[in-house]
Amino acid sequence: MTVVVSRPVVRTAPYWVSTEEIAGDLRGRHPAHPKLALWLRMLGHTGVRTRPWIAPLAETGARTGVGDRSRAAYEGARLLAVDAARESLRGAGLAPGDVDCLVTTHTTSWTVPGMDVDLIRLLGLRPDVSRMGFATVACAGGAHALVQAARFVRAHPGSRVLVVAAEALSTLYHPRTLTLQTVLYGGLFGDAGGAAVVSEAGAGAEVGPLEVAGTWEFVLPDSQDAYWGVIDEAGLFFDSGPDAKKAAGRVLPHLAKWLDGRPVDWAAVHPGGPGIIRGTLDGLGLDPETGGTHSLASLARGNLGGVALLDVLARTVDAGIPGGDGVAVAFGPGFTTTALRLRAVAGAAAPAAAPAP
Repeated sequence: MTVVVSRPVVRTAPYWVSTEEIAGDLRGRHPAHPKLALWLRMLGHTGVRTRPWIAPLAETGARTGVGDRSRAAYEGARLLAVDAARESLRGAGLAPGDVDCLVTTHTTSWTVPGMDVDLIRLLGLRPDVSRMGFATVACAGGAHALVQAARFVRAHPGSRVLVVAAEALSTLYHPRTLTLQTVLYGGLFGDAGGAAVVSEAGAGAEVGPLEVAGTWEFVLPDSQDAYWGVIDEAGLFFDSGPDAKKAAGRVLPHLAKWLDGRPVDWAAVHPGGPGIIRGTLDGLGLDPETGGTHSLASLARGNLGGVALLDVLARTVDAGIPGGDGVAVAFGPGFTTTALRLRAVAGAAAPAAAPAP
């Protein structure tokens, strides 16, 4: 069986906020803080120049409390998810009723029912569609959803799976609570929705440009202190410890073991930061300077969390998928890693959407 993935569709939030604007806002609020200048320099080194947010900077900074932030995150992410999902179905030549399984990933708000249930109504999917809703995968969400979708297709030949990721990570901006983590994570992320169709080649959808040749999931032992999320009265925060910088590097020997000597000619790496991108490429035996072009370009316009890898894959497709086998790798809190072996599909349909911005 040949499992294929359509060119991912990514829809970014409408308000673009630059790193300079965030720095100005924080300086205005905390003009005498002794560490702010250092933290802002660190934010400037993340590789992010601007990021899409669901609301302007002033409105985002005025939010208080977990309820206010959670409602904004869900409503904003849902709009982006619906837009991306509809475009993805159109590009694959599918009607909503053709979808056999819906896989969603959304971490930036706690909502019952989840986005999977909401999207069935909003997209007009069949009421008996299978559902997989992931709420804690965070940055690894897009890759994790693609892996589960590919496994569903292999278990159910002829099925069509709609993958939808959406995050409103601007709601992590906490300008009143000033710490290294709130400055870095508040300024690192952007808001977006992404979608793709995973199916068996010849199952009625347009043949996607990417073939899934293998999948892998991994939880790094003894890594619980690397990167995690916290929910308190103010809202959702991301936090990290000293192990965060080393965690991705510790995964690479295990990733190499999974690849088992199979050659990797190109990679789509989750844009968690310049060090993660270059370190992962180096560990895969690829040129860190040329192999990370699409990841670094994505990062410059904000780390899109669970949507980020879909954005990198969209850029890879638009630029022309390199020959040979590739690997898509995403990292998330836990410390978790999800990867797919991918290759170009000969004679696949041209990209159905405009290039990623």
